[in-house]
Amino acid sequence: MRNRLFWGEEVKQTPGFASLLRNENEKLNMQKAWIKNKSLVLHTNVERLYFDYQDDELNVRIGRQRINWGITTIWNPNDIFNTYNFLDFDYEERPGVDGGKFQYVFNSSFNTELAYAHTGKKDGSVVALKYSLNKWNYDMQLITGWYNEHPTLGAGWAGYIEDAGFKGEVQYFFGNKDSTDHLNLSLEGDYMFKKGWYVNAGLLFNNNGLYKPVDNWSTINLKLSPENLMPTKWNFILTTAKEITPLLSVNMSVLYAPGTNLLILFPSFQYNMATNLDVNLVWQSFFAEINKNFEAVNHRCFLRLKWSF
Repeated sequence: MRNRLFWGEEVKQTPGFASLLRNENEKLNMQKAWIKNKSLVLHTNVERLYFDYQDDELNVRIGRQRINWGITTIWNPNDIFNTYNFLDFDYEERPGVDGGKFQYVFNSSFNTELAYAHTGKKDGSVVALKYSLNKWNYDMQLITGWYNEHPTLGAGWAGYIEDAGFKGEVQYFFGNKDSTDHLNLSLEGDYMFKKGWYVNAGLLFNNNGLYKPVDNWSTINLKLSPENLMPTKWNFILTTAKEITPLLSVNMSVLYAPGTNLLILFPSFQYNMATNLDVNLVWQSFFAEINKNFEAVNHRCFLRLKWSF
């Protein structure tokens, strides 16, 4: 179960704050707002509750679970069941769905997986089949299925070019009378330098995304979904990280979307205060071109204490 207490101006200034905490991928409502007033909300949600059977070849899991088909780190077009928002740093366990998953392992280099989930919405079913194999020293997968009444096809891979990691995912959603075809493509490379610096570079292409400046910041919708991994068409991200000492780590991410001229700066620091106690300082700054002016639109700072037991 995930238990969260929210208190402050954000609760007060956000209409219906408690209702926004519901995971829309979940069909069954297993959440409870114990306290709900103008400036304070205490919220509980059951994140995992499933039956699991496994032997050497077969795995069956039914209930609330995470069905994770993503390969890349930041954007996962293949993760059509429960998209992860990379800006939500305080959700490491990641969202789940209500459904079933059946996996059969043929051998060490080939397996297949069938999964089904329902969000409770009209036309909200997701059912898909995934083939996973290893070829030419690359882990690869092929996906076919239905997403919210749309046929969809996808593929993903992970391997190396020399000493650098190379990953990618592509997912195509076929349109119908109410929507157009939709393509998401994600490419990513990473490298670890000898002195401990880690660098990751990625791009996302969303053919239905924005590619021009906006007149209002609210036009840029950062509530992400499998079809809308970013609201902008072209997106580039560069991340670098280093362990300064065994106790202190730093991370810096810079995201830029040309056309819309959106810039997100995302630095973070982590310090190990004790064996099971970590403190994180996270900053998020959002800049965008609005009415022909490039300006800061939002700054957020988070301090987190995390005790693991």
